[in-house]
Amino acid sequence: MDDNNSTIIAGAIVGVLALVAVILRFYVRYSRRSGFSWDDWFILVSMLSVIVIDAVDLYATAINPNGAEVASSNGRIEYTPLDVLFTKITFTSTVLYFTLTSTTKLSILFLYNRLFSINRPFRQHVIVLIGIVIGFWISTTVADLLNCIPLKWTWLNSLDDPRYCFNYNYFWLATGIVEAVIDVAILSLPIPVVSRLKLKGTKKYGIIGVFLVGFFVVISGVVKVVLSYVPDSREPSFNQTQVWTTVHSCTGIICACMPVCWPLIASLGKMSSRKWAARMSPGNHWHLFADSDSRKKAEQDLINEANGGFDRSTSDTRQILPVSDV
Repeated sequence: MDDNNSTIIAGAIVGVLALVAVILRFYVRYSRRSGFSWDDWFILVSMLSVIVIDAVDLYATAINPNGAEVASSNGRIEYTPLDVLFTKITFTSTVLYFTLTSTTKLSILFLYNRLFSINRPFRQHVIVLIGIVIGFWISTTVADLLNCIPLKWTWLNSLDDPRYCFNYNYFWLATGIVEAVIDVAILSLPIPVVSRLKLKGTKKYGIIGVFLVGFFVVISGVVKVVLSYVPDSREPSFNQTQVWTTVHSCTGIICACMPVCWPLIASLGKMSSRKWAARMSPGNHWHLFADSDSRKKAEQDLINEANGGFDRSTSDTRQILPVSDV
C-alpha cells in the first residue's frame, strides 16, 4: 500500500469517527430539549472545515499525485502547470487548518463555560483562554494569507528566494508549539474542579478520563510538528505529516464531543442488548412529544440511569457536573 492510499484510509477512518461524534452530540442535545449553544455551533464549523479540507486535498492529489512531494522539495524546481494548480488548491486547506483547530478549541472552552458556570474563577480563566485562542486564530490565518507578497509567489517556486516569502518551515514549527501549549492549558483546566466533585471514585475518574483522552490530541500535534520540520529548509514536509495532521484535527473534534456524548454512552453501556434495542426503537422517544411534566420525568429517568441511579433532585446540584444540561 503506497503513502497516498494509507493517507486516504487513515483520514477516512478518523474523519468518519469525528462525524459520528458530532452527530451523536447533536442527537443528545436535541433529545434532551436543552437547545444548541455556541460550543455546538463551533464544533459544527470544525467538522465542516474537515470535510472541505479533505475534499480539497483529495481533489488536489487526484489531479497531481506528486504535488505534495514537489511542493516540499528543497531547491530550484520549475513548477509545471499541474504543480501550480496543486499548490493553488491546497493553499485553501492550509488556511482553513487554523480555522479548524481554533474552532475546536473554542467549542471546548464554551462547553467549559456552560458546565462550570457557577465557578467564577474558573470562568475567568476560560475567558482568558478564549481570548488567546481567538488571537491565535486571527494571527495565524492572517500570517498564512500573507505568507508571500505578492500572493502569486505562494504557488510559484521561491524556496531559495526569501525576498517574497517568509520561512514557512519556522512558521509551521512555531505555530505547532504554541498550539500544543494552548491544548495542554485547555485540557488541564477542568481537572482540579472535576477532582473535587462529590462522586464515587469510579465515576470521578471516569469523568477525568474523558478529559484526559484529549491529551492524545496534544501527542498527535507534537508528532505532526516533529515529522514536518525539515532542518535547513524553507518549507515543512507536508508529504510526511498528512496522516498525523488529519488524526490531530479529527481526534480534537472527538475529544470536544466526548463530554456531551458521555451520558448516552454510559447509559447504553449499562444496558443489555434487549434493552438497547428497545431504547433505540422509535416508540421509546414518546417523551419528546408528551406533556411537560411527563417529559421532565422521562428525561430525569434517563439522567439517573446514565449516572448509575444518582438522583440530582435530592443532592447538592452545585457539586456535580450538570449532565442534563450538557
